[in-house]
Amino acid sequence: MTPEERDELLAEEWLIVRHSGEIPEITLYSSLYYLSKESDGPQLSLSEEELSRLKDAAAQRYQEIILRDIDVRNFHKSIYRGVRRTVYNWERCRAFARRQTVDCSHIRETAAQRLIAFLEQGVAAAGKNLPLIFINCSVAQLHELAEELGLDSGQLPADIARFCLPE
Repeated sequence: MTPEERDELLAEEWLIVRHSGEIPEITLYSSLYYLSKESDGPQLSLSEEELSRLKDAAAQRYQEIILRDIDVRNFHKSIYRGVRRTVYNWERCRAFARRQTVDCSHIRETAAQRLIAFLEQGVAAAGKNLPLIFINCSVAQLHELAEELGLDSGQLPADIARFCLPE
């Protein structure tokens, strides 16, 4: 395999991981298996840089799906899953980061900012463009997510509980 063919193959796998479904880590493992172990695959020995690029693609996908569900512009779109899905995807991202020794602090910081913006915009639109209860998790789950993202409860809108699902 020429260096150009290798680069092209790795670029294709990067795209597959980057644009994967809801659990990017599984796609990453599938890609790594195909690239290095599958009998009819290329059976490459990946360098640390190549491995890092593929892990970064998975981290970017995690960021995309986390932010998707705390963007008020997506609320009425079929791709929207809500804050509850952000909770699950953040947990998956954190577990991925621990297992793969990937730094996801930038995702945490961006998600924290976006969560605040989502809540502020949602409160303003509740009962108008959004349902009154526009947060599909309990206030306890919301506070836990906010804390995991490095936010203080005081940074959330004061009456946020009335926009959440009941406990």
